[in-house]
Amino acid sequence: MKNPTTVERQSERELVITRTFNSPASIVFKAWTKPELIMQWWAPKSMGVPLLSCEMDVRVGGSYRFEFGHDASKTMAFYGKYIEATPHS
Repeated sequence: MKNPTTVERQSERELVITRTFNSPASIVFKAWTKPELIMQWWAPKSMGVPLLSCEMDVRVGGSYRFEFGHDASKTMAFYGKYIEATPHS
């Protein structure tokens, strides 16, 4: 794979995911910070579990929440806070 994704566990509650994209930083930043764009690519169809909702307040101290599943009665969600958000970088 040309641009592999690496995942490194920093602690019990911290995970660092790194990947290099051959694209301008401004486009990659938008893809990661606009809910309507995340909804298009975050959960590939091949995974079989669609992304049902995406809430994002992309700023230091802001929060995010992603919810996956096939219907509202059987979902899985993850959430957190942004500790760093530097536009276009």
